[in-house]
Amino acid sequence: MADNNDLSFTGLSDEQAQELHSVYMSGFAIFTTIAVVAHVLTYIKLPWFAW
Repeated sequence: MADNNDLSFTGLSDEQAQELHSVYMSGFAIFTTIAVVAHVLTYIKLPWFAW
C-alpha cells in the first residue's frame, strides 16, 4: 500500500494514475475513430455541404 505522501489529491498513486490515463486514452481513441467513420459514412450517403 502506498503512503499518504505518495498520493495525489485524487487518492491515486502515480502508477494507478498512469494506468487509468492509458485506459482512458485508449477508450477515447476508439470513440474518436468510430465517430470519424460514422461522419464520413453519413457524408457519403447524404452530403450536408452540397455546393
